[in-house]
Amino acid sequence: MFALQELIHLVTKYKRKEVKVLGYNPDANDRYEIFYNLLAEGKLNTDDEAARHFFGTDKAGSYIEYRNLRNSFFKRLVNTFFFIDVKKAEFNDAQAALHTCYRNMAAVKMLVAREARHAAHEIAEKTIEQAVKFELTEVVLELARNLLGYYTYIEQDERKRSYYERLVDESYETLGTTIQAEKMYLELIAPYVKSKASKPWVSEKAAEALVVLGPFVQKHHAHRLHFLFHLISRLERASVHDHVGTAEVCKRAIRYFEGRFATPKSVPGMFAHTLIVSLTMLRKYEEAEEWAKYAENLVEPGIHNWFKGLEQQIVLQFHKQDYPAALIVYQKASSHKHFGHLATIEQQTWKLYEAYIQLFIAAGKIKLTEAEQKKSGFRPTKFLNEVPEFAKDKRGMNIPVLIIHAIFLLYLKRHDDAYDRFLALDKYADRHLKEGDDAFRSYCFIKALLQIQKADFIRKGSEEKAADWIRRMSTQPVMLADAPHEVESIPYEHLWNMAMEALEQSAGLKLSN
Repeated sequence: MFALQELIHLVTKYKRKEVKVLGYNPDANDRYEIFYNLLAEGKLNTDDEAARHFFGTDKAGSYIEYRNLRNSFFKRLVNTFFFIDVKKAEFNDAQAALHTCYRNMAAVKMLVAREARHAAHEIAEKTIEQAVKFELTEVVLELARNLLGYYTYIEQDERKRSYYERLVDESYETLGTTIQAEKMYLELIAPYVKSKASKPWVSEKAAEALVVLGPFVQKHHAHRLHFLFHLISRLERASVHDHVGTAEVCKRAIRYFEGRFATPKSVPGMFAHTLIVSLTMLRKYEEAEEWAKYAENLVEPGIHNWFKGLEQQIVLQFHKQDYPAALIVYQKASSHKHFGHLATIEQQTWKLYEAYIQLFIAAGKIKLTEAEQKKSGFRPTKFLNEVPEFAKDKRGMNIPVLIIHAIFLLYLKRHDDAYDRFLALDKYADRHLKEGDDAFRSYCFIKALLQIQKADFIRKGSEEKAADWIRRMSTQPVMLADAPHEVESIPYEHLWNMAMEALEQSAGLKLSN
C-alpha cells in the first residue's frame, strides 16, 4: 500500500487536467490531433508546409506561432511514445521487453528522486527479472543498484542484498566491455560513412579487436556485446573483399541470434542484408533471393533497415540483369511515404540507382507505359548536381556517378560531350586511381572507355582498342567493402556491353539517315 499511496500523492500533486495521448481520436478537432493525422498520412513533409497549413500561405517554418505549436506538439509526441502498444505483431518479445524495461527504469529513477522509494522498489523488483532474461545490461545495472540500496537502508535482507550486489558487479563489468566493443566498432566503421572506397587495412584492426573481445564474449552472454562482436567479425572479412568468408560470418551470426530471447527481429535481418550482397557477388542469385525474402519479413516497412534491404535487392536484380525487376524495387522504395526521411547520403544512393534505371530505359531494357514516360524527367547533367556528397568521395562513389553520365551521353548521341567526358575521366583516373590498387577495376574500365573516342565512336574499333583493358579488369573480382556493391552496383562488364550497344544504335541511325 505504501507504493500506491506514494504514486497517488505524486500524481495528484502534479497532475494535468487530462492525459493527452495522440493518435487515439482521429476525428478530433484538436489542433495537435489534426497535426498528428496530417503527418501520419504523409500530407505534410516540411515545417514550411505545416506553417502554411495552420497559419496562412505567407508563413514559413520560422514563424514564431508555428514554432510554439511545433514544440508543444513534439512534447506531446514524446509523452505519447510511452503509451505505444508493444503487443502488436511487429514487436517480438525482445523488442517489447526493451521498451517496457527502459520505461520502467526511467520511472524508478524519477520516483527515487521524488523519494517514493516503495513505489520505485516495487517497479524495480518486477522489472529486473525481465531485464536479466532479455540481457538488457544497462537496465539490470541501474535497477540492481537501486535494489541493493533498498535492501541495505529500507529493508535489511542480507540474502537479497548479496544477490543484487553480485548483479551490480556482473552487469558493471559486462557494460564496460560492451562500451569498449562499441567504441572499437565505431572507430572501424567511421572511415566508411562518407567514403565507400576499399579499406583493407580495416581488417587488421578488426582482427585485433576480436582478439581483445574474445575472452569477454566467452564470459558474458549479453545481447549487445555479442551483436557488436559479430559486426566486427563481419567487417574483418568484408574489408578484404572475402565474399565466402563474409557469407560464413553472416550465417553464423544469424544462427546465433535467431533462437535467443534477447534478439530483436531486425538483428538477423541486418546480417542477412550483408549475406545477400556476398551471395550476389558469388553469383548465387537464387540463394540470395531467398535470404532477401527472409530479411524483408523481419522488418517493418519504412524503417531504415527496410530501405537497406531494398538496396540489396535492387543490386541483386542489377547483377541478374533483370532490369524490370530492379525498377519494381526502386518504385517500392521511392513511393514509400518515409523515403524523404532518409539521411542525405542514403537519398543520394537512391539517386544513383534512379540514374541506372533511367540508363536502362534509354537503352530499351526497361519499357515504360506512356503515363510513366510523361512522369520521367531525368536529366543526366542535373543528376551530377544532385549527389554532392558523392562528388567528394573521389575513390569511391564519385566513380559510378561519372561513368553513368559518360554512358548516358552515348545513348543521347552527344558524342562531342562524351568525348570531353572521356578525357576528363582519363585525367580523373590518373589523379585519383592507381593501376594495381583496390580501385583497379575502376581504373581499367575508365581506360577502356577512353578507347571509344580514340576509335571515333565505332563499336568494332572500340572493342579492339579496349580489349586488353577489359581483359585485365576481368582478372579481378568485384570488390566487397562495408557497403561494397554501391561503387560497382552493376558489373563493369555489363556497362561495357551497354556502351557498345549505344555505339551500335548510333551507327544504325547514321546508316538510316
